[in-house]
Amino acid sequence: MTELMRQEHHHGMELQTLRWFLTLCDTENMRDTAAMEGINQSTLSRALARLEADLGVELFHRHGRRLAVNRFGLLFREHAARAVDELRGARRRIDALANPDTGLIRLGFLHSVGRWLVPEILRDLRAVTPGIRFELHQGFARELFTWLAQGDIDAALVTPPPEGNAARWHPLREQRLCLALPVEHPLAAAPGLTLADVRDEPFVAFAPTTDLRRVIDRLCEEAGFEPVIAFESEEIATVRGLIGAGLGVGVLPLPASLEHDDPAYLPLVPAQHRPIGLAWDPLPTPTAAAALFVEHLVTGARLSEPLSLRPPAAADGGKRPGRPPGSGCGRPAGS
Repeated sequence: MTELMRQEHHHGMELQTLRWFLTLCDTENMRDTAAMEGINQSTLSRALARLEADLGVELFHRHGRRLAVNRFGLLFREHAARAVDELRGARRRIDALANPDTGLIRLGFLHSVGRWLVPEILRDLRAVTPGIRFELHQGFARELFTWLAQGDIDAALVTPPPEGNAARWHPLREQRLCLALPVEHPLAAAPGLTLADVRDEPFVAFAPTTDLRRVIDRLCEEAGFEPVIAFESEEIATVRGLIGAGLGVGVLPLPASLEHDDPAYLPLVPAQHRPIGLAWDPLPTPTAAAALFVEHLVTGARLSEPLSLRPPAAADGGKRPGRPPGSGCGRPAGS
């Protein structure tokens, strides 16, 4: 650390002192500067004395009551002006980010909600605050809660936090869990199919590190068997694609809208749901934009109807109409 840096750290070269110095350079008059800045002359004189002591040089020639900027003052004036401009720019950028109407919200979300819940929430908030901006981060539950704790995101659309986690969580939706089979599978049209009925089938499963894998392992254990895993993937789209291609069966959340190559979805019996909600860390002070976002989803403020009750919009372009993830399973077996 240089001597100047040590002096600045000790004395605290304040922004307002730099502003006063720049005004004094313009007026070269203590009385006029004090009047323009709304301070008394003694305060200005002491601030200038501290600044010159910090720098170790005089910044003005003194001719009685008149001042004239000397060569050190001219040099320091150039840098002080840049510093004040930079700090003002930083303030403007911070204000823009924190402003509830134009700020930035760093939102994390699970892979499985990226195609239905995330677009709906962004659309709803942008409808009432069109200037708001989002920075989106997709991840697994364990990653999302880590990012929240580290302050890397402001909020997350995720399953409930693990025990002992400090994050707050508010429920928004429930995803219906369904038994997923290839459309042409002989059991796809069987009424009242249970998980135990496919115990001898190869399973396409989520990776052991995922939240859904732990849920599915528990369901299979409760059904009295350990599945034979043929394929594993962390990506829900990959699991859906492999089952749809006839490479095994599995358990999947019901998607909001169905694709032409999706598997058949049959409701688990008894019914099983996966809660999805909004998580946020209450400890750091949130920006105004982040606080407004949490308020929108937790209290439903200024939303036209409760988010948890609104069904997703029907898909178009030849796709089958979507259903809310908690309203039963989608494609009729064998269709």
